[in-house]
Amino acid sequence: MRVLIVRLSSLGDVVHAAPVLVDIHRACPGARIDWVVEEAFVPLARCLAGIERIVPIALRRWRQAPLAARTEIGAFWQSLRSESYDAVLDLQGLVKSAVVTRAARLTPGGRRHGLANRTDGSAYEPLARWAYGHAVTMPARIHVVDRSRELAACALGYRIDGAPCVPWQPPPLEPRDARWADPRGVLLVHGSAKAVKLLSTGFWASLGRELAAQGAQPLVPWGNAEERERAEQIVRAIGGQAAVLPRLPLDRLAAVMTRLHGAIGLDTGLTHMAATLARPTVQLFIEDKAWRAAAYWEPNTAVLQAEGGQAPTAGSVLQAWGRVA
Repeated sequence: MRVLIVRLSSLGDVVHAAPVLVDIHRACPGARIDWVVEEAFVPLARCLAGIERIVPIALRRWRQAPLAARTEIGAFWQSLRSESYDAVLDLQGLVKSAVVTRAARLTPGGRRHGLANRTDGSAYEPLARWAYGHAVTMPARIHVVDRSRELAACALGYRIDGAPCVPWQPPPLEPRDARWADPRGVLLVHGSAKAVKLLSTGFWASLGRELAAQGAQPLVPWGNAEERERAEQIVRAIGGQAAVLPRLPLDRLAAVMTRLHGAIGLDTGLTHMAATLARPTVQLFIEDKAWRAAAYWEPNTAVLQAEGGQAPTAGSVLQAWGRVA
């Protein structure tokens, strides 16, 4: 069986979709799985066992210069259609992913599968349904990981067996990154694309100072210029051994993260990476989304949900860290 997964972005969503790789290989031995993903997340996909071919797409960049990208766009369609698939699984449910799903070639008898409805807290565009020969209806309230697993199981005709598992297979640690792979290191994942999720610099600095007093090394990552500036402010306020982590490609970052003590962070991709890499992790949910995105199956992960508009305190976070670390 040849299967194509279409899950273009983002970081956390790609991580949440990855357990379908384990499910499919367990239920369909010998299956060959390809994955279409945004070019920024190709290094992440390389860290996932069970993918035969990664098909990069650069929609975000092409939108900015569509005429200049014509050659690249043509090469993408050619690469996408160079194989034929028994099943194409759109795990995203947006028009952009549906277009890719529709363009993929099928074997005789092959089918395209996708979501039939929006689930609570998720992005979904009803027009995407036109791309599917088989649309799967989901319960309104379902965890994002379970949604992808259920769609794949329904499409390929198997029953889900066991808890989710992200098949991480990071590369060896590169010598130039060894300085960051300190077993005392704790990632403080402060950044998010949504301003409503953000906590104050003072919160992270207070947390970092307490961790440093316990012998940990606070490491503060960043993903854009604004986050870098905030990371530098946090590190200055912590002092001591705290450091701003350089912006590493995701495969190198995964290799570093496997050697750290753990992570404390917002509901964002790096925090989900840490949790599913089986690092002790505290996930902080400011929005009411823990029920649909937390790594509920990971025994070394603690989940703190804001209550009544009040974010978790540094004290409650440290208590949770003490339980998992």
